[in-house]
Amino acid sequence: MGRLSLIERASRILRPKVISILLVLTFWVCATSPQLYAFVTIPPRVRFTGVLLPINEQSRKGLLADLKIIIGKERWTFLLDKMEIVGGVGLNRVILQRLFPPVVHFVGPDDLVRPLKSPKIAGKVLTIEGLLYTGSRTLFVTGVDEGGEAGGN
Repeated sequence: MGRLSLIERASRILRPKVISILLVLTFWVCATSPQLYAFVTIPPRVRFTGVLLPINEQSRKGLLADLKIIIGKERWTFLLDKMEIVGGVGLNRVILQRLFPPVVHFVGPDDLVRPLKSPKIAGKVLTIEGLLYTGSRTLFVTGVDEGGEAGGN
């Protein structure tokens, strides 16, 4: 009987501590999980600048890593000269490293994506902006700005 009373005394002493530890852990998980969830689910808005060429026509290299682009069923090479995160600071290299192997599917509104499939776009400097989902290697295109010829800059 002395043994049971010792266990009962220990449980009475430890119970409030265990409950407080569980409450603190629960509060911490509930408080931080929405922030972590938002960080994981909101893709960065990126802006790529470079030249889009058919996959077999690489007359030059981009200043950064070249991306293999898939638009619909067509494959292109995007000679990437500049990449920036809109509203972000210093994450460019990290984002590019997440794209290994560097293959990206371009999707989005037909009026933005359809011109990117045209042979007329090849060799022109483009700035393509969109939401980059690194997990699925998908860029949801939100804007395309067509510059001049690649040799004209």
